[in-house]
Amino acid sequence: MPQRPKRLSLSILLVLGLPVFTLSAQESTIGRDVDRSPIALAVSSDGKRILVANQTAGSVSLIDTAQSKVIREQPTGDRPISVALSRDGRTGVVAHWFGSDLAVLDLTDDQLQIKARIEVGPEPRGVVLMPDGSTAFVSIGVANEVVRVDLATRKVTGRVAVGREPRGIALTPDQSKLVVGNSRGQSISVIDLTRFAVDRTLPMQADNLRQVAVSPDGKTAYVAAMNNRGRATTVNNIDLGWVLGQRIERVRIDGSEPVENLTLDPRGDAAGDAHGLAIGDGGKLLAVSNGGTHDIMLFRDGKSGLPWAEGVGRDLMPANLVQDKTRYRRIMVTGRPTELAFAPDGITLYVANYLANAVQVINTATGVITRTIDLGGPETPSLARQGEALFHDAFRSSNHWYSCNTCHSEGHTGGLDFDTLNDGWQDRSANHLRSRKKAPTLRRVAQTGPWTWHGWQDDLDDAMVESFTKSMQGNKPAPAEVKALVAYLGTLEFPKNPYREPDGSLTPAAKRGETLFRSKKANCASCHGGAELSDGKIHDVGLNEDGDVYKGHNPPSLRGVYDKDPYLHDGRAKTLRDALTGDHAPESLGGAPISAQELDDLIAYLKSL
Repeated sequence: MPQRPKRLSLSILLVLGLPVFTLSAQESTIGRDVDRSPIALAVSSDGKRILVANQTAGSVSLIDTAQSKVIREQPTGDRPISVALSRDGRTGVVAHWFGSDLAVLDLTDDQLQIKARIEVGPEPRGVVLMPDGSTAFVSIGVANEVVRVDLATRKVTGRVAVGREPRGIALTPDQSKLVVGNSRGQSISVIDLTRFAVDRTLPMQADNLRQVAVSPDGKTAYVAAMNNRGRATTVNNIDLGWVLGQRIERVRIDGSEPVENLTLDPRGDAAGDAHGLAIGDGGKLLAVSNGGTHDIMLFRDGKSGLPWAEGVGRDLMPANLVQDKTRYRRIMVTGRPTELAFAPDGITLYVANYLANAVQVINTATGVITRTIDLGGPETPSLARQGEALFHDAFRSSNHWYSCNTCHSEGHTGGLDFDTLNDGWQDRSANHLRSRKKAPTLRRVAQTGPWTWHGWQDDLDDAMVESFTKSMQGNKPAPAEVKALVAYLGTLEFPKNPYREPDGSLTPAAKRGETLFRSKKANCASCHGGAELSDGKIHDVGLNEDGDVYKGHNPPSLRGVYDKDPYLHDGRAKTLRDALTGDHAPESLGGAPISAQELDDLIAYLKSL
């Protein structure tokens, strides 16, 4: 079992004897003391350039691969999340997660200039570009749609609805279809580009869908994902692969065969937070990055094939695959590897390493990191950055199975529920449902105590210890680590609200909804009051279970509630409308029945928060 790796830094790289190529000061307008946090990258068709999205720096970097050097860096917008390049390498696009826009870049003569900025919708996630640079397609996470953008006219020319929170997106080699992974939707959407309509939706038992790739023959799609198995987070359940597992999902794009998966978890040495996925060597090689366990896994489809299965009893990699070095190899890279891309040779793999502030270069034939390209960043990480590394570190859990990020995706929520034992009991009933709680967002969590759904935890430091020792079944964090974690949580904020007017004001419907919200008829403000829209008290709202150790529930903040689905402590309400007409209707909470118009207005107001 490998030891928990240290954070990748320039000093560690030098000690290891790895070549490090740095960014000179004159090549960037952004100071070297700013973390770049590369999250995604695109390689030019000739392999000479790499375009990298630097999430926390709000920039993109252009790398010369021959020199292993950043030759340009350009500030582009708020939280870059995905990039793409045209075939001739002259046009690039970058989607901004918090900026809700797409920036069009001119890379002629390596100038890296912004030509246009196009509003595309709330929280874009993935982007692909037609090879001729004419059209971009962007997955819009909050709107649950994919948009088509004409780069010549700089306008959105079409929108198509897909599954919940589309993220990874890939173009088939013949440019006839898009394959979209719906991160919270447990599905892949296949879009026919001739009609710009969903051709088919392929359901799968997978959560937290990340990078998507399509085979060279255009017939098969792959996606890095996780599967929430639902059992309680006991050491025994974790060891048996019954809590959750990391996987590659494989599906025929035409829907002709069932979805199959390949588990990534060797027993006792699991993978954490599968994120990046790329196909190399003419389709014979699959590369996966695991951000939580800081490694790259390589799978080669040799004579024995790979053990794809329609379903797995337990998320455990077969022992014969673990031991077969001709089909499976694991490369420790430290840091937090995110998206992957192969060079045109199909052997050289480029790794965006978020916490390392670097792009790593791996020779997949030898399994060796041959180069590390420094993008810039402080030599000594800040306290919050140290906390961010702990938050994404699956080595803090039993057998490395998951990190804080696994359940609280990017410090937010993936909409999943877990039996983490922090409510004082484990459900042993046949359905394994009653004690499972939805993983809430951690945005502004420091301002919204007390904590846990039952509100029994009134000290955030103690809550961190509880999470590591019970939810993750790991070792107790040191006081300095707790301090760092709390510092990182303090940086988590909401993006701009897409349901307000351009000037930030409320719509007429939302204004009517606000009046209703504060009235005794709806009775919402009696629990959801104050600056954070939560009064910090415990309320019995009729949702107690027979096994609950703690009675009553802690009303969550309603900030950003439009993107916190599903709703209530166990996720029983899939939409706000379901919550307000079901177990959490005003008449069930001391209010009175409301009309259909009032319901619409109330929802409009809630979405504006």
